[in-house]
Amino acid sequence: MNIGIDIDGVLTDIEQWQLDYGSKFISEQYHKGIINNEGYNIEDIFDVDETIDDEFWKKYLYDYAKSEPTRKFANEVTKKLKEDGNKVFIITARFLTDRDTDEGQEMRQIVRNWLKENEIYYDEIIFSPEDKLEICLNNNIDVMIDDKVENINEISKHIPVICFNAGYNKECKGENIYRAYSWYDIYSKIKEIENKNKIVIFDWGGVIESHKEGEYSIDKAIINLIKHFNSKEDEKTIVERYHAQSVEDITYHIYLENDKWFEKIKKEFNLECNSEEFYNYYIKEFDKIDYYKDVVEFAHSLKDRCKIAILSNLGSLDKQRLDKQVNLKQFDYVWLSFELNCRKPKEKIYEVVEKDCKIEPKNILFIDDSKENIEVANKRGWNTCLATGHELDKIKNSINEFLNI
Repeated sequence: MNIGIDIDGVLTDIEQWQLDYGSKFISEQYHKGIINNEGYNIEDIFDVDETIDDEFWKKYLYDYAKSEPTRKFANEVTKKLKEDGNKVFIITARFLTDRDTDEGQEMRQIVRNWLKENEIYYDEIIFSPEDKLEICLNNNIDVMIDDKVENINEISKHIPVICFNAGYNKECKGENIYRAYSWYDIYSKIKEIENKNKIVIFDWGGVIESHKEGEYSIDKAIINLIKHFNSKEDEKTIVERYHAQSVEDITYHIYLENDKWFEKIKKEFNLECNSEEFYNYYIKEFDKIDYYKDVVEFAHSLKDRCKIAILSNLGSLDKQRLDKQVNLKQFDYVWLSFELNCRKPKEKIYEVVEKDCKIEPKNILFIDDSKENIEVANKRGWNTCLATGHELDKIKNSINEFLNI
């Protein structure tokens, strides 16, 4: 990501500095005290006019610019951000730095020297006007770290903003605003923002619904369904022959006379029933299939950390069962083969996923129990986890590694 970092109030604790040095100056010169400890500047804090504010900064500006230390661990975290592959932009509206004058040139050099002395790691530095929105948009900043109310409110309309906590910005709130209280807290918030641009995609059959021998699995349900309408069928061949009939032929609507899939199944197994009887028993029998509630609960728990999705080969009849098991409204995306008219491991369905969610392949994690399905995802640059619902620990470890937890 491209990360923008303000200096005053973010890399430094200018709030406390103004309270400390401002109290000394105003007390000695004007015999006044703090009026508003949550004010943004000297004028607000001490209820003085612009003339006194200018007088204060003429006395203390260069001492502050050269000598004020960074907040604790700012250097460590900026280094970690670079090591994680982010591009770090220092974006500062420090007084004088945007001026094409000797004073402006001097202050810009002071800033560069201060960053170097304090070992603040960055890729680029931008000396900006007070309004930083245009700078952020022109430089494709993905997240901005700032303390000024106006910048936080305006920039957050476009990109996430981490608000470094101060009394003067406590009213800044919003869906795109993340409040931080320290530099390692900033690091956590960046990870949180980064993960919201990631997606974990779950297969259904075998990962959520049981395919395991010995449990009431889909294979058992298929056998019972066919034998209910033709008891003479050999159990050993039913499942293979059933799957040989294309799932893609299952229609959106059931009980239709021209239902191609049912007609193929009926002919293959010489069934003595009509489509309505068949589908009614299908729903009754398949609703008995075991599924892994702990996998579903874990998938739902990821909602606050990343996007979650279902990608499955299934027919229209199965969607209601899937919904009962996982509550599809909890998922950000649901890709089902019968609705897309394509199925894994065909390349097309993976392309649909990428086009829909608009997430880079490197930020996708796909969990499936089929090696063939996983291999296609790997070729497209997705992260993958080959696992079944019985391997929840493996699934958890893969997701936690993907989310850098």
